[in-house]
Amino acid sequence: MLISSAFAGGGFISPRQYEAFVLPYEREVVRRIHQEGVPVYTHTCGDIGDRLELMAETGIDGIDTLDPPPLGSIDLEDAKRRVGDRVFFKGNVDAVNTLLNKSRAEVREDAFWRLKVGSPGSGYILSSACSVSPRVRPENLTVLVEASEEFGSPDA
Repeated sequence: MLISSAFAGGGFISPRQYEAFVLPYEREVVRRIHQEGVPVYTHTCGDIGDRLELMAETGIDGIDTLDPPPLGSIDLEDAKRRVGDRVFFKGNVDAVNTLLNKSRAEVREDAFWRLKVGSPGSGYILSSACSVSPRVRPENLTVLVEASEEFGSPDA
């Protein structure tokens, strides 16, 4: 189940406000969803690098979308070190600087790097960070699917 917490990121509220006004309530929602045997993850946008540990404290199973700089503040390697043993991650492919502005080969290289870094521990779903520009070439999106399939194959 998805909890949309798009306004819980930096720029909207501080980590202290997150701890007071989001964490206890989201923790309770997550607890009740887990009682039903359903996994739960949180979607948020933008700058969450200063609250990853607090987000993990809610008991969620995953975090979506992990915006990298300059939109957000998530370095995938750092995030994996900090909470990657507790939650899966989805996202972190830069929708502008990578998907829009790089070649298919460069997008593929970026995708494989993220899959290699993100997959250990509690897992990773390759995805763009937040939304994708309508001007992104379709072949730059399809390479994400291809890279995921190749990375996940037994021959990889």
